[in-house]
Amino acid sequence: MGTLKFIKNFIKDRDVASITPTSTRCVVKVCNHIDFSKDILIVEYGPGDGVFSRYLLDHMTPDSRLIMIESNEDFARHLRESIADPRAEVFNILAGDVIDIMSPDDIGKVDYVLSGIPFSFLKPVRKMKVLESTKTILRAGGKFLAYQTSGHLKKPLLRVFGNLETEREMLNIPPYVIYEVKKNGV
Repeated sequence: MGTLKFIKNFIKDRDVASITPTSTRCVVKVCNHIDFSKDILIVEYGPGDGVFSRYLLDHMTPDSRLIMIESNEDFARHLRESIADPRAEVFNILAGDVIDIMSPDDIGKVDYVLSGIPFSFLKPVRKMKVLESTKTILRAGGKFLAYQTSGHLKKPLLRVFGNLETEREMLNIPPYVIYEVKKNGV
């Protein structure tokens, strides 16, 4: 997707987090938290033009799966047209509605959820719905990995998951806080 089209989507859609795609350095830093050596199920919220998605697919095993949740119709269409991989599915829905499109066999079995959606733009009720849905779909020990422009997500994550670790990636526009959260117990 071209830069101009990306900027137009940023301007017209408050759910688009950034004016530019995530840097390769940030993608690698976030994905260092993923064990690509085994078959995994990943859900990605807000894949945008697919920077993370392509990296994930390049590193996943042949029997792994990627479910992309993209609320922006233009980005969802672009992903469907540009990523032809049988391991990947694209759904044009809100992240909080992820349970509605998942197979009952996959709920509670997701290994990783990645998110670039701008939680700071979400109303508190919607933010909590996304986090609670994420906790529901993750397996015990599964990880939620979010990259955000600030530390605003700390309190909601602690409330829902009870734990988190953070690190920063300054070489991105904008710089990101990377959250790593583990689902404990059942």
